[in-house]
Amino acid sequence: MKGTVAGINERFSRMIILTDSGYTFGIGNVEYMQLDHIVTGDLRSNGTEILTNITSGDDFILDIEAYDCDKESALTLLNED
Repeated sequence: MKGTVAGINERFSRMIILTDSGYTFGIGNVEYMQLDHIVTGDLRSNGTEILTNITSGDDFILDIEAYDCDKESALTLLNED
């Protein structure tokens, strides 16, 4: 499944990825991620996934905590303290 990085919270190492099914929210190393990067992998999983950033050609690990979220829910998860 492909998705586009739609939000990054570097302070808490969080990101949201827009897919055809909604938003996927996860926690991982977001240091090298940028908005609009294209990623692939199992974006509808609960747990740790190895994903590929097609834009940069790198693999990265994301702990997926929610998927198929609407935009409001995804932004809330991204920006929670």
